[in-house]
Amino acid sequence: MVEKIANILVKKMCDEKLIDVKKEEDYVYAFICIVERFITLGTIIVISICLGLFIYTCIFLIFFLSLRKRTSGYHANTFLQCYFGTVSTYILIVFTDAFLVRNFRILNAVLILSIVVIWIIGTINHPNMNMDFCELYESKRAARLILIIESGIIYFSIFVGLNIIIVSYMSISIILCAILFLIAKILKQEVIENEKS
Repeated sequence: MVEKIANILVKKMCDEKLIDVKKEEDYVYAFICIVERFITLGTIIVISICLGLFIYTCIFLIFFLSLRKRTSGYHANTFLQCYFGTVSTYILIVFTDAFLVRNFRILNAVLILSIVVIWIIGTINHPNMNMDFCELYESKRAARLILIIESGIIYFSIFVGLNIIIVSYMSISIILCAILFLIAKILKQEVIENEKS
């Protein structure tokens, strides 16, 4: 459905000479990605409003998306798998948050382990990205910088006594990035350097 709309829209833009015909596929792909991301994030935002968790969810999304953009990690094969997986994961986070708040030592231990995993590996070179050496190096550097900033914010928030639920949602964002990272490694969703040659 989304792909059909994207094709029609981009075709009209080509006919009107608003975009270069040679880049038609790129525009279709970009349009599909934007619409799919909007649908997924829109669903999560609507659920968060219904549950009264809008602020916590926004904080989670800012932390998660900032880091995920640089680390990459597991990617589903289809939009529907991605959509249901993402929404289900968010709902799971909502329902496990109370447990994690009550057991903050467990949350903190898993957070530290996640920080170490992301720091050591940095970025997964997913086949869809297929980064060259320089791009991969820059992505790892950016991921580690974001990780330092986010970890610093979390531990500063703990130090000043910020609402523990906010700290929990910030922490879960890093933990989720690490989990997706490890799933991609286990499923071998990455370009190995000697495979590129």
